[in-house]
Amino acid sequence: MEKCEKVKREKIIEMDMLRAICAIAVVIIHTSGYTLINSVKGATSYNVSLSLNQITRFSVPLFLFLSGLGLGISYKKDESYFKFLKKRVFKIIPPYILWGILYLILIQKNYDYINWGELFLKGDKIFYHLYYIPLIMTLYLIFPIFYPFFKRIEGVLFCLLISLGATYFGHYYNIPDLKLDIFSKRNAIFWNVYFVSGVYISRKVNKLIRRTKTHKVEIIIILIICVICLIGESFIGLKSGKSLDYSTTFIRPSVMLYSYIVMLYVFSKNYSRKSIGVKILKEISKSSFSIYLIHPMVLYYYMKIFSKNNLNMGTLWFLVSSILVSAGIPYLLWNIKDKFDKLSYVSNE
Repeated sequence: MEKCEKVKREKIIEMDMLRAICAIAVVIIHTSGYTLINSVKGATSYNVSLSLNQITRFSVPLFLFLSGLGLGISYKKDESYFKFLKKRVFKIIPPYILWGILYLILIQKNYDYINWGELFLKGDKIFYHLYYIPLIMTLYLIFPIFYPFFKRIEGVLFCLLISLGATYFGHYYNIPDLKLDIFSKRNAIFWNVYFVSGVYISRKVNKLIRRTKTHKVEIIIILIICVICLIGESFIGLKSGKSLDYSTTFIRPSVMLYSYIVMLYVFSKNYSRKSIGVKILKEISKSSFSIYLIHPMVLYYYMKIFSKNNLNMGTLWFLVSSILVSAGIPYLLWNIKDKFDKLSYVSNE
């Protein structure tokens, strides 16, 4: 039987760094998207926005990878199925319902309460980014059942064939727009390989990290090539008349390869726990779920301020300021809640 090293999640600083970077990347994708559609084609803000939008496309794939990695590390095989769900899924559902209701009432002005249940099952019908919640909950539901398969290389290869095949077909044959519901971003068929590969790597993650640190130069070279190809692919797609969504989507084979290279790059870096940058990223990592849930609402109201005052959203100023505001306010809200929870815990002792 293969022996795998026992991994303690809290000691893997590279996971915290990657999670924080993914949280920032999600914010950049959405802010750069709005900057892009308000920019003049060919202008500096247009080129920068499109480039940033593509460079940060690793975000959701690697969030899923980290979820699989974290579950693989902490999972106890003798844990009952429902106890597992209670510990993981029910940490997601309450904030999802809370913020989902706020999005429906404050932004969508949807008071058709009877049909809300169906909207919550799909996520993206509430607001564009919430497809991730039903997606990750689907993967959580099947994880304990298929864990013996996921932790084997055969499981990873099987899921790779499914995800890569669906991604290739969805991107290159469902042209020009991914409008059929089966091609929705919430469909786990496109994403399962990221999650499953995280589960598989969890058994030997420390070994992987050590190996990446001995191949830094090679990883950087491959990363630069991937970045150039990814950005070039989007510019070429738009120039040839493809839609913006088609040319920039997550669901492309190139994004799949690029995401894994970014993961290797982040793992290959050396991090000093005492440095200010690492401390900031650790804070962002802790608040990453809150940032993911809340930042589109902050961005929505920030854009309303720009629109009301006839300010141009197709500028680098909007891009930079919206990133800071959209990431900063959710972090502050999380920080306030965290401090309140700690005070409540102390007072109850």
